[in-house]
Amino acid sequence: MNIAFEDTIRQELEKAASLITGSRRLMAEGRHVDLSAMEERIRAITEAVQAAPPDVAANFKEHLGALLEALDALEHDLQAHHRALEDGLSSIKHRTAHDAYGPKKK
Repeated sequence: MNIAFEDTIRQELEKAASLITGSRRLMAEGRHVDLSAMEERIRAITEAVQAAPPDVAANFKEHLGALLEALDALEHDLQAHHRALEDGLSSIKHRTAHDAYGPKKK
């Protein structure tokens, strides 16, 4: 029975790691990222660890720590991506306002 818990947790951790890696790669390319699948994976990991016997859950402590670090890196990337989008939007707004209200060329 413990093997089933271990397999489930391991599989969900691998899926989450893959989603994180893919999301970071897409953002680095300036592409859109949908994180809804990530939420499902994290929920599945949490539920599996909570349902597992304490000795099994304890075996994944380091893996969960690594997952948290990867999620922190993803959060950092998301914040940087968001700032870049805000800067781009601000620049567009500034240019539009300047074109609309700036000095008229004769």
